[in-house]
Amino acid sequence: MSYTAHVLHGFNPLEALETEWRELFNQAESPNPFFSTEWVYTWLNHRGGRVFPVTLIVHDSDNQLVAAWPFFEYAAIGGRGLWVSLSDIANCLEPLVIRHDKALLKVVFEALGQLLGDYRFIWIPLLNKRLARGYLEPALQRFPNLTGIHHRAPNYFVDLTAQAGFNGYLTDVVGSKTHRDCRRRLRLLEQLGPVEHVTYRTPDDLLRFDVEMRSIEKVSWKGREQLGHLTKVESGDFFNELLPKLMALGQVEITALRVNQMAIAFEIAIRRGGSYGFFHIAYLPDYRKYAPGRQLMLHNIERAMSEGCTEFDFMQGGHEYKQKLCTGSRELMDAFICQRSLAGRLNHWLSRLVRRRRVD
Repeated sequence: MSYTAHVLHGFNPLEALETEWRELFNQAESPNPFFSTEWVYTWLNHRGGRVFPVTLIVHDSDNQLVAAWPFFEYAAIGGRGLWVSLSDIANCLEPLVIRHDKALLKVVFEALGQLLGDYRFIWIPLLNKRLARGYLEPALQRFPNLTGIHHRAPNYFVDLTAQAGFNGYLTDVVGSKTHRDCRRRLRLLEQLGPVEHVTYRTPDDLLRFDVEMRSIEKVSWKGREQLGHLTKVESGDFFNELLPKLMALGQVEITALRVNQMAIAFEIAIRRGGSYGFFHIAYLPDYRKYAPGRQLMLHNIERAMSEGCTEFDFMQGGHEYKQKLCTGSRELMDAFICQRSLAGRLNHWLSRLVRRRRVD
């Protein structure tokens, strides 16, 4: 099988590709959930004229779309740069491919390297180490560039197939001390009234819970620090449109923790095949002492296990609570690729400065 890469510039050719893109996502063996047509096209619609899309695509010898990687232009020193689309929201930014075929991935990353002829830099955060080291670095050896590939906090997960049931997971992974503490906090919570977990799976369910959900996030620490996906000015309207679309397809569900019928916490999960993806959580600060976030996570790990999921994916973010509840991790990398020129060196220096400040 042979492959041919192309680059699409602008909105019109991307809109014409929507049906093919949807078919690629539906047929992919392990699709990046953040690069479905619902995520990509809704994100672009909400950016309007503020971004100019540049999309790397690959067709096979039968003219079937087999890979897609959405980018957008960004201002750079001495010209333009490329950022991966949804990099402000998504937890995975690797290309959407129909299968992880070595020849196909080689074509994708070599086409990416060729884009450096037109752009001062390409910024790719949250790239799986296997792709960064196995395909990106070898592909870039053919092109003059300055490349900075840095480690990010790992992607923690629970291998649900390796556990001796949920009780085995609690004993072997969570540990008796943490489990006893969670049970103690749950008993205290139950003194306030009946405790229940309610899962919302459809757009109609979302309509019934939406006001409560946004109210919780607004007063949570994420809301106060403008980190909440649902209430932040830049992303609130985007998720207002996106979530019903994803729930109608069974790709997202929301679980609420209720006490005496009042919601005190919620968790948004991305469902993909046998994977349960922990995407977003928020809780009322007055209930922090009851560990509502951990109560929700343990409930959903048990539920994912009972529903036959193979993995509970904590997604990106190296938080301590994820490390304590996981059974394994995958390394993630950030890649910043610049032209080997004066402007490229300045962009490379600036990227290192920004990264150093973020670390500090």
